[in-house]
Amino acid sequence: MGSTLERNLVKLPEIHLSAGDDEVFEPASLPIDSDGFIVAFTIEQQEEILKFFERHGVVVVSNVLTNEQCERSIDDVWTFLQELFNPDIQRDKPESWSYRWPSFSKLGILGDTPWLYPQACDNRQNANIYQVFQTLLGDSELIVNITRAGLMRPTKDIFFPSLNKTEDRENWKTVSEWLHLDMNPLTGRSTTYGFEHVAEGHFDASKNPLMAQNVPTNNGMRVRKLQGIVALADCREEDGGFHAVPGFQNFISTWTSQNQQVCLDANQGGDPTTIQIPKNDPIRKHIQRMPIRKGSLLVWDSRLPHGNFPNNSNRMRIVQYMHMAPVADEALRSFPLTKEDLPATFQLTELGEKLYGFKPWQSTRARKRFQEKRNPVVVEQASRERIARDMIIAELHKQNKS
Repeated sequence: MGSTLERNLVKLPEIHLSAGDDEVFEPASLPIDSDGFIVAFTIEQQEEILKFFERHGVVVVSNVLTNEQCERSIDDVWTFLQELFNPDIQRDKPESWSYRWPSFSKLGILGDTPWLYPQACDNRQNANIYQVFQTLLGDSELIVNITRAGLMRPTKDIFFPSLNKTEDRENWKTVSEWLHLDMNPLTGRSTTYGFEHVAEGHFDASKNPLMAQNVPTNNGMRVRKLQGIVALADCREEDGGFHAVPGFQNFISTWTSQNQQVCLDANQGGDPTTIQIPKNDPIRKHIQRMPIRKGSLLVWDSRLPHGNFPNNSNRMRIVQYMHMAPVADEALRSFPLTKEDLPATFQLTELGEKLYGFKPWQSTRARKRFQEKRNPVVVEQASRERIARDMIIAELHKQNKS
């Protein structure tokens, strides 16, 4: 027997994966509410969520986290910064935000290190977030990836206590024109970040890119791939944040045929599952900024060009990245964590055991996948990350005692 949560799931209508071959791109801008945020649905509006997503390729669902869960998540962000990057960072002293800040800060991302802290881990097994992903995927047997937090430092009118004055920090701004795909629509390879990749190495080029989609694991144009962020604070437009080209999933095949060389070049680049949209691409005029409220989940189709735009306020923009995928997705498996990797104060739920990959779901396909041999490259990566993380934290504790 499944859990109460599994038994009570509403039977979902079949999802419709667009062929992406519309000859002309039709903009599909998202509506904005009176406070300047993207109009959001409630968790219960499953039919409406799915219908909206199939049109726009992106949807916002409100109140997946409580205010208290958001606040504890933000506490986790600061602990993470202090333990793994700079013990002198203090949340109430902007003077401490200028040095030993994580890599990828120019993209609004906090480093390349899995975010394994109590509330962050609990959010990955949150039943509300799970329900949204299973609605959009039409599948209840899911796994969650182990990924990062996102933070944009304020850049305008920041009060510095030690200076007793307010200043701007233009050098803290993120890049302003970042627009990319986390999949290569020519080869069908999608990002597996935070999961275990099953086939070729994530950073290895496809040897025959024009035929690559024939490989079962290169299924990005056949299987719905989702990505998401959870807002841990109100992400107003002036605070910076997520932008995308809604509706592009209906046009992506046509775009790919028109931009084959861009896709071929990306296949030979540093990450063959990522395509940077050319600066002169006319699709850029359809970028929409997407401010979202605290506690909301924004999910987008990986076939949408997307990125971040800079903070232009005196408030931080803070999010948690959150992706789920069906167990049946041949391209990936759960990231090979051990339970010892999880915080001592964190309690796995029945749902969490399955989402994290510690226990199989009930179906035959899920049990078969659970027994598959792990990718030794990713297992070794997880081991190196564990050792490095433990060494950094141990050194910090040693310094604090001395």
